[in-house]
Amino acid sequence: MPEKVFVLPASSLWDRVPYVEKGLITEGIDELTMLVTRCGSFIDRPKAEDDPAYKQIIPYAVIRHSERYFLLQRKSTQSEQRLHNRSSIGVGGHINPLEGAPESDVIGGCLTREINEELFIAPGYRETLIGLINDDTTEVGRVHLGVLFEIDSLSLDVQVRETHKMDGAWALLDHLEQSYDKLETWSQIVFDSYLYPRFLRALRAAKAG
Repeated sequence: MPEKVFVLPASSLWDRVPYVEKGLITEGIDELTMLVTRCGSFIDRPKAEDDPAYKQIIPYAVIRHSERYFLLQRKSTQSEQRLHNRSSIGVGGHINPLEGAPESDVIGGCLTREINEELFIAPGYRETLIGLINDDTTEVGRVHLGVLFEIDSLSLDVQVRETHKMDGAWALLDHLEQSYDKLETWSQIVFDSYLYPRFLRALRAAKAG
């Protein structure tokens, strides 16, 4: 049986949130849960990969502790060749049917599953919905939509579970900037549209204080 993935019709999405060809969308995301419940569905992945009328929904979480971010280095042992030896500040994956998961929280259920599969994070972390990552400038991007979360870890106790696929280490913002060219596209979008502007605002506030 083909793998089933969760999708939203692109038309229903852009009817409710402002369209951005490439970047981070923060306006209108409060309607996302309602939109998912009303319009989302599971379809065969081969169909979703070839039809830009659908957006495959990918929960994508950035792990933060204070001023540090958890940077992942993907190895060539990963099945997705396009990500070999690339770096990422996001953890995520496709949404598949989950037994016993409420239909109203398919995104949250997948986010928890992906985090638990790929990382160990000490209990007590907090998650915040930030926005939507869209990139219609590439063939792959046209059929995917990232749902960006920030995971605020209470400690530095975060570890990679699948060490045969990737390594992980904490990095400050200036290190991420130096590694920018090695970041996968969605991580570059998050850095440009969310992390760096927030850093600049905090810096200005500190100088003003």
